[in-house]
Amino acid sequence: MFTGVRAYLDDHSAGYTDNEEFTEHVNTFKSILHNIESIENERSKSTTGKVRNKMEMRNAATDHGLAVAGAIYSYAKKKGDILLMESVNFKISHLNKYRDAGLVIELISIKDTALRFREDLTRYGITADSFTEFEEKIAQYTDALGVRNTGAATKSGAKKTMQTIFREADNILDSIDRLMNKFKIIDPDFHAGYKSARVIKDLGYRHTGGFARNGNTSGEVSNAGNEPNPERETVK
Repeated sequence: MFTGVRAYLDDHSAGYTDNEEFTEHVNTFKSILHNIESIENERSKSTTGKVRNKMEMRNAATDHGLAVAGAIYSYAKKKGDILLMESVNFKISHLNKYRDAGLVIELISIKDTALRFREDLTRYGITADSFTEFEEKIAQYTDALGVRNTGAATKSGAKKTMQTIFREADNILDSIDRLMNKFKIIDPDFHAGYKSARVIKDLGYRHTGGFARNGNTSGEVSNAGNEPNPERETVK
């Protein structure tokens, strides 16, 4: 509804240019909507970029973990060490089932096991450099989890800010509604068009702190349209 009102007032600005106070209210309203858009964009970026980075770090750490585990498995198989083979018998489908905390535990377990056989594993391609790189990937992945949590906090903070600004938008729009009573007398068509714009549901904003995706712009809380979890991880 907010965007519909703004569009209508923009298209019919000639009808109120001589009303200084009304024009000032409209400009304030448009400024508030601009702030909402800016915060919403920042809110989205704060989560999207960090989740993407976390997933990149997860994939990199997993790939290195599988490489090291594969080397240990081959070494254990050659030695006939069944217990050691079973301890590192990982496949990508297995590791993908873990949530972040569980995966970190498994990767550290692989690293600790590799430490016991570092010299032997060089014959299997796990050199000192590749082992160090594996350790770095685990550290980067762990750090990315902390960054992601910060991003979630930023998102939450932006949501609270938007809720405050939505109230400001509602308040200024309430004043515009009252000033519009004058136009019912002097310009009935402009008044009627404004009233229609006030009730039209569009893909504008929702008062819960984001862009509406289901047309709910009445200020009622709706769970529809919430962002999906980009991780879609399965609990082990």
